[in-house]
Amino acid sequence: EQTLSLQLAKEKAEEDTRKIKELDKQKTNFFQNISHELRTPLTLIMTPLDEAQKEIPGNQHIDIAAKNSKRLYRLVNQLLDFQKVSAGKKELDLVKVDLVNFLDLCGQYFRKACEIKNIEFRFNFDGSSEIPEQAIYIMAEVDSLEKLIFNYLSNAFKYTPRSGSIELGLNLESDKIKVFVKLFFLLEQTSYHL
Repeated sequence: EQTLSLQLAKEKAEEDTRKIKELDKQKTNFFQNISHELRTPLTLIMTPLDEAQKEIPGNQHIDIAAKNSKRLYRLVNQLLDFQKVSAGKKELDLVKVDLVNFLDLCGQYFRKACEIKNIEFRFNFDGSSEIPEQAIYIMAEVDSLEKLIFNYLSNAFKYTPRSGSIELGLNLESDKIKVFVKLFFLLEQTSYHL
C-alpha cells in the first residue's frame, strides 16, 4: 500500500512538472510573439522620428520622443534576450561600464519630464552635485543595469508631487558602490525621503 502511495505521488509530481514546463513554454512563446509584434510598429515610429530630427534639429519634443522610442525598442529586444537567457540559449554579457557616465545618461531621460512637472532633478556623487572627472568602472550587463535604474527613476517620478525633488547618485563605501534614487517632498511642512 505504501509503495502504491509513493508511485501515485511520483506520477503526480511528474505530471505537475510536465504541466509547469508546458506553461513555461507557452509563456516564453507568448513573450517572444508579443516582442516581435511590438518591434514592427516601433520601427515604423522610429523612422519618421529620425527624419524629423534631421529636418527640425534641436526640437526637444522630437528629440525626447526619438530617444524614448529607441529605449522602448531596446526594452523589446531585452525581452527577447531574457527569453533566450531563460531558455539557456544566451549568456549574460558583462562589460566594463563607466558608472558615473551611465547614471548621467540615465538621468538625462528624466530631466525634461521633471522640469515639466516642476520637480527638481539632481545628482549626488559621493556627497557632491558635481560629476566627478574620474570614471568609476564596474562590470555589468548594460541592459539589466539600465532597466534597474530606469525602474527606480520611473517610480520616483511617478510618486514625487510637483515641487518635490528626485536625487540620483552613488556613494563609495570601501570596496562597494551604492547607487540610489531618493525622492523628497513636503507633506504638512515635513520633508520625506525614500
